[in-house]
Amino acid sequence: MHAWILSSIHRSVPGGMRRHMELHGEGLTRLGHRATLLFEEDFDRWPASLGGRLPGARSLSSLLARCRREAPDVVNVHVASAPAWIAACRAGVIPSKVVAMSYAADEPQIVVREPRDLLRWGRAALPARATFRHASGLWCVNQQDAEYYVETYGVERARIGRFPHTIADSFFEGGPVARQPRQILFAGTWIKRKGTDVLGAALARVVREIPDVRVVLAGTQTSEAAVLGELDPEVVARTRAVELADDATLRELYQSSSLLVVPSRREGLPFTLLEAMATGCPALAAANSGMLDVIEPGDNGWLEVSFDPERWAARLIALLRDPAALGRASEGARRHAERFRIVPVAEAVVRWYEALSR
Repeated sequence: MHAWILSSIHRSVPGGMRRHMELHGEGLTRLGHRATLLFEEDFDRWPASLGGRLPGARSLSSLLARCRREAPDVVNVHVASAPAWIAACRAGVIPSKVVAMSYAADEPQIVVREPRDLLRWGRAALPARATFRHASGLWCVNQQDAEYYVETYGVERARIGRFPHTIADSFFEGGPVARQPRQILFAGTWIKRKGTDVLGAALARVVREIPDVRVVLAGTQTSEAAVLGELDPEVVARTRAVELADDATLRELYQSSSLLVVPSRREGLPFTLLEAMATGCPALAAANSGMLDVIEPGDNGWLEVSFDPERWAARLIALLRDPAALGRASEGARRHAERFRIVPVAEAVVRWYEALSR
């Protein structure tokens, strides 16, 4: 099998979509299949304005001749670029099946408060609603998104595959790093959608009640000064912010932390959650998106249904004061992480691809 894995991002941009592409490609290659990864650089000679008219038009226009020549069995394309590719498949312009990969459903994240928000919604939602039900398949990483596409977009359940992200092997490797019983870790971009306002307010109470707590904010994609500038001075005194964190740095932080905090208002399925689990670091996470699918409360982590900072603070304080519970969840997290290894997930995806081709 030959699969194209395509997204309108640059190879140099860190983040979950690039990691998905690389790990999916690695999984296919390990199984003896062929994977071609295609990024923005592979079609950036076309005018940027073209993509705004029909999502995916730039990549399709640039890669059409190559696609017809190479005839990949499957084009796995991020939903942000999928409409043009789905239309081309439906019209018989390309010989490949087209699978739209939903890293996280885009439309629910758009809040319409003023006219320009409505325009933004229209650009994202209307092409998707018109085309997604005609895709060969729709890859979702969590059940919440899968149900959304069925109920709102009218996608047939038979066309939806729900497959989680996978974890790079390096995160399963042990090391000499000692776990700090009072260290809390947040790993992700420092933006409100990821609950940074909730976390910041909760930490103000946590540091008052547990003075020896340590806080690490990793991979914020924002300068340390800007991140710390949003926090209470007492929190700043106990906090280290790391703007950019590679895999080795993240693995060390997961291994040295007792708890990962994921207060996101919406996600697909955070790589950080899975990676932390592989190192034995359980999470307290918001009860939505892929967190609902992965976390079994008390066994491999915990869920919080509200975004009330006082509730998050109370949960954090209680967990930091219960090393036995943290230890049990640590073992559970390691055990559950095994199902997210690269090869088993890739095998399931290949079976799905083959079923779509029949």
